[in-house]
Amino acid sequence: MKKTMIIIGMGPGLSFGMAERFGKAGYQIGMISRNADKLGQYQKLLSKAAIKSEFETADLSDTSQLLTALGKLREKLPQIHVLHYNAVDARMIPLLEESAESLSKSFLIGVANALEATKALLADLQANQGSVLLTGGGTSKYPNAAMGSISLSKAGIRSMAFQLHDALKSKGIYVGTLTVSGEVSPDSKTHSPQILAEKFWDMNQERKSVELTY
Repeated sequence: MKKTMIIIGMGPGLSFGMAERFGKAGYQIGMISRNADKLGQYQKLLSKAAIKSEFETADLSDTSQLLTALGKLREKLPQIHVLHYNAVDARMIPLLEESAESLSKSFLIGVANALEATKALLADLQANQGSVLLTGGGTSKYPNAAMGSISLSKAGIRSMAFQLHDALKSKGIYVGTLTVSGEVSPDSKTHSPQILAEKFWDMNQERKSVELTY
């Protein structure tokens, strides 16, 4: 039976690069984001590359929607080996314009639901000695008040990676985060989705480093 990778926060950049990289290595891809039309487009592109994929929609600020989507994908694509959490509330809002409510929503999208997704897939990941791969960012180490919620979320996901790594290693589950310290762009010679996906692939194969900063 084929291995499966679930990508939460599917989009045209890094997450699509991840789908291509792991898909070409034989993984089936399960995708979750809000927009069904865009997910359908990604599915068609992956199909052209002979990569099987399925998708479900969910508002990632709603834990119940996320868990429902994961449950449906588990039925379509059993044997989940890798969870890639790539979601962030990507609003470029100065910190002083945020509120407790808006920051709480950002935390739910960028950090807390990564934990909920991991717990929901824990049985599969343990049975398959799988991996949890978390997309980090340079603002986790160098916070920027012009992008307050992103800075806080990336600090949270970095901490989550280290904590989950310690909590899950006894179960045979690898947890790692790639702290992306550059602008992701298809034309970048250093930070294209393909280059970053290859970094994640290497981390997943080696299963040693909790964090790679690149």
